[in-house]
Amino acid sequence: MTTAPMPRLLLLAPGLPGMHQAGPAGHAMLCLARRLAAEGAVVDLLIPRSPTGPETATRAWDLCRRAGIHLHVLAGHDGADAMLGWRVLEWLRGRPARPDLVLACDARGLAAPLLTARQLGLALAGVPVALLVTGPSAWAAGPGGMLTPGLLLRRHAEDAALGGADALFFAHQALADWWRASHPADARPHRVLSGLGAGHTRPGPGPGPGPGPGPGPGRLLLARGLADVAEAQALCRFLLALPPGAPPLCLPPPPESDRIGPDPMVALLEGLAGAQPALELMTEPDTLRLEPRLFHPGDQVLLPGLDAVTEPLALDAAAAGLPLRPLAGAALPMAAPAWQPLLPHLLALAAPPPPVVALPDPPPLVSVCMSHFDRPALLEQAIASLKDQTWPALELVLVDDASPSAATRAFLDAQEDDFAARGWTILRNSREEWQAAARNRAARAARGDFILIMDDDNLALPDEVELMVRALTITGADAVGSYQQLFRGEHDARAEDAPARVEFFPTGGPAAPGTVWNVFGDVNVMFRRAVFESLGGYTEEAGIGCEDYEIGAAMARAGMRLLIVPQALYLYRFSSVNMARGMSNERLYHSHMRPLRPALAGQGPAAARLLRFTHGMEHARQQRFGWSYWSGRPEAKPLRDYDIHQPGTPGPLFQREVAAALLAAGDAPGALRLALPLSLAAPHDWALARLVADCAAELPGDAALRQHVRDTAWQLGIDLVGRVRDRLRLAGREADLELWPEDAA
Repeated sequence: MTTAPMPRLLLLAPGLPGMHQAGPAGHAMLCLARRLAAEGAVVDLLIPRSPTGPETATRAWDLCRRAGIHLHVLAGHDGADAMLGWRVLEWLRGRPARPDLVLACDARGLAAPLLTARQLGLALAGVPVALLVTGPSAWAAGPGGMLTPGLLLRRHAEDAALGGADALFFAHQALADWWRASHPADARPHRVLSGLGAGHTRPGPGPGPGPGPGPGPGRLLLARGLADVAEAQALCRFLLALPPGAPPLCLPPPPESDRIGPDPMVALLEGLAGAQPALELMTEPDTLRLEPRLFHPGDQVLLPGLDAVTEPLALDAAAAGLPLRPLAGAALPMAAPAWQPLLPHLLALAAPPPPVVALPDPPPLVSVCMSHFDRPALLEQAIASLKDQTWPALELVLVDDASPSAATRAFLDAQEDDFAARGWTILRNSREEWQAAARNRAARAARGDFILIMDDDNLALPDEVELMVRALTITGADAVGSYQQLFRGEHDARAEDAPARVEFFPTGGPAAPGTVWNVFGDVNVMFRRAVFESLGGYTEEAGIGCEDYEIGAAMARAGMRLLIVPQALYLYRFSSVNMARGMSNERLYHSHMRPLRPALAGQGPAAARLLRFTHGMEHARQQRFGWSYWSGRPEAKPLRDYDIHQPGTPGPLFQREVAAALLAAGDAPGALRLALPLSLAAPHDWALARLVADCAAELPGDAALRQHVRDTAWQLGIDLVGRVRDRLRLAGREADLELWPEDAA
């Protein structure tokens, strides 16, 4: 009698406690891996980046081995979020057997490239992909506010993973409630795994506190930083009631907040004046928040309240045998329910059916549009790579942009007969018009339903055209790009037996980070013909580049979808005759201004100044650190109106204009962040006081801000309350008028 093979599960996390500075995702995934291994699954736990040190890696491997977990740690530095997902895909391609299920954490959108690859039939065919939700950026940040380009990209990837997974598992109830409230129509399987807490640090049998950094045992640990004065006063009363010789209090910094009002840390220190209990502020980078790895035997955990941060941590503390001390008004968490077997539920999940590509017969024609200027040896290699394509319906439209050398003219003459036999086309410009104009001319002469733009020094891998057509057909996207494999030299690198060097991971959007970073990819993009024509092709401007970046930004602003295949489909050459590397600083500046145009269209003066300043700051940073095409360039004189190399700090007038623009765009919290400090620094400035009042009108839940507006109105002798009431009436928000009574004016 044969026994059924044990199910094999692949668990993915961007970091692991003890090996990296892992947040809740790493802790929860480690705890889940331990439980699933105990249920009888073969668990592969994959971490797609190198450990921070060999000692921690050895310890983590030993702990996982004793828990029955197969730990895999991939070599490579921590980089772009999409890079980690690409490493997972490369690892999967080298595995002899596929897993029965993939369970990824939500952090950093690890599952997004995997889900795209599965949708396109490139990996994980028929394998369900579930997500363990531990605290995505959209939940942690809350509504409003300003985000960095990096955080916007991370949220983009995490949203793609959350929207594409086959099932969602939540690390605690608050996350499940948030998701159901924001996505009431989501019918996918959901389940709360409330027994996880934040994840134990010891994956062996039985929970227990693990060793961690910091002073010796016997401390008081505050579960999170103080959020308001009421919590500070409750903690103050607790500390004052302690007997002499009480253990020190480990105090995390207060959580980030837009709240206007007294500082809870100041309130705590004022309340403790003269008592002087031992306080230890947690300020080290790896101890800014309390995590289970910091627990020691004898510690006590103080709960300022029960929320989505403190409740999972309290469950861990209780499981580790640490006493819980609720402060005034805080309740003890309910004991975690007994762990219900999860493995049967996971194995019952189903993946969507593999994609069925119904291509017309005959297959649609793809037109490769290529501009060339005086490098015939590289052009010959590019043409050869197109002749080796697996897609049968292909034409090349080559535009020579007035190459001056006799060698180029002789090479093109020699190609005429072969091109004619294949139905390909060579067009020759009588004068140099630059790449954008030459590519547009090629597109106008093309006959295909799809237009693939290609550089004359790059090399197409054999299945590039076929996979791009499949991707457009399966997804309905407007255009498709891919990752690129880099190489150096003037040779044909297609036959090289060398590890793939992939370093650029475009995401296809969103539009906001695309204002300062190229998230859209290289020129090597296949468009639907109608899409390319609706965009008007490339803008034509001789002497500068970045038209590919600009058209990607225009697509994003127009709501079009640029899909990125998470696989290198072509070889990108670092060449000594690279166009951008031969540009002057001023021409490079104008090239980088080009993709900003779609964002500037329709903006007012203040918003336009903010965008230009932000763009300049980013490229100044790139030059300072020698990134991108700024590498090795000497410092140049600042360019008027852009100040790209040394942009100065924006002054108060600029900040005021930006705050007004943010408020007009509906971002009252962002406007308040700029306007309130300016108003406090200039308390007699009526215009700033009115701007803060306008922000307060859009933030009805902030009682402290309302009081600040009333106090300012009394000090200046102006009617700010009436101004707010007028604004509310114009907006039809009659219900909010009672928050601003006229007798308080």
